[in-house]
Amino acid sequence: MATLMQIPLASAEKELALNGVCSYHIEGETLYLDVAEVASRRSADSVSGGLVLEIWALESDYRGGDFSGYLIASQPLGSLDGQHCFRNCSASLPMQMPTEGIWTIVLMLRESMPEGLVTRDYINFAQQVLAECKMTLSLCS
Repeated sequence: MATLMQIPLASAEKELALNGVCSYHIEGETLYLDVAEVASRRSADSVSGGLVLEIWALESDYRGGDFSGYLIASQPLGSLDGQHCFRNCSASLPMQMPTEGIWTIVLMLRESMPEGLVTRDYINFAQQVLAECKMTLSLCS
């Protein structure tokens, strides 16, 4: 991942947000992630906890709160000053495959807090994915 530069923001919405186009694609065992912007709308004198982008495979759309599923890839971002953002976040990430099944892929922006990681924003990707177990056979001597 390239070095991230903090850029000042002009307006306020969510405190910590995923903005713009966010996308991913999978090639083999690598997940390629592109996030247009991660923004902090908190006061200018504040600093976030450690931020991380996590890609999860869930049985259905995430709606907030508790969840269970498979963490398939993650990218630490570091802390972000209030009223600033990271732009054009791209990463090639090793992927952990979920078990067999049909999964909804969810991108989560999570913040490290004393009580653990807290989800601050998320995107449910519309296209579900199918995870299959492929068996390889070879002759024994």
